[in-house]
Amino acid sequence: MTTRRRLPWSAALLACWALVGSCLAGPSKYCPDGGPIRFAHYEFGLIFNRRSGTGIDDDIQRELAQRTGCRFEVSLQPRARSWTDLESGNLDMLGSGVQNPQRDRFAWYAHYVVEINKVLLADSVPDHVTSLAEFEAAKDLRMGTVRSFSFGPFYDAAMVRLQAAGRLDQVGDTEAVFRMFAAGRFHAFVSSQFVYGHYVKQLGLKTPRRVENWDADPGTPSGLTLSKKRFSAEQAAAWQLLVQSMLDDGTVRRILVQYMGEAEADASLYRAKRR
Repeated sequence: MTTRRRLPWSAALLACWALVGSCLAGPSKYCPDGGPIRFAHYEFGLIFNRRSGTGIDDDIQRELAQRTGCRFEVSLQPRARSWTDLESGNLDMLGSGVQNPQRDRFAWYAHYVVEINKVLLADSVPDHVTSLAEFEAAKDLRMGTVRSFSFGPFYDAAMVRLQAAGRLDQVGDTEAVFRMFAAGRFHAFVSSQFVYGHYVKQLGLKTPRRVENWDADPGTPSGLTLSKKRFSAEQAAAWQLLVQSMLDDGTVRRILVQYMGEAEADASLYRAKRR
């Protein structure tokens, strides 16, 4: 016959608090103090569709909430505002953020997809214009873009030059770019595989005759973006490891396949360079 030893009341209370503390220790490496994580979506085709309230980033965010136990406060914002709010500390996290030196000052990153950006060209663009240099040389041609979007160093530098020349039209969201392009407001714009097929179909637009890849780089990494005003370096490292685990266990690929099919999903999946 075995006997159970009873702990003194004070020892039992301490054991209870130790157990609670151990349960809280896991999420605390992810969840910052001061309330829920303020997460913003933006309208971007398969990444997030405001009409359906669904998309790749929505599935990613829900998976992150489930794995970390953190509370989220989710909103939909114009992309320019979300970057401003992230920098000021009025927003904590974004999905599908593209890294650049300016944003490195206020954000941490955990990439999970690669954007393959291509140029959509109007029928009025001469056939001999087959590169960004040739487009810029044709002084009567204009480019459209979404305010605050980044497409990687190659296209971003061209946007700066075109804006300085008064040849860049900037709008508030991706859907507006497609509508203005269809209306002939500008001659070309840059878009990714997550976007152009989706909006051509959704808006009932004519498929552009020319969709060309003018950037020699393989693609632009994009992913979870965290505010340095809300997350410490240690917390950011934990989120980066978490996102990598979702890549390693096939979760991100499964989400991409649901929206894009297997071939496009495999081409869009971020693969970190191993040291």
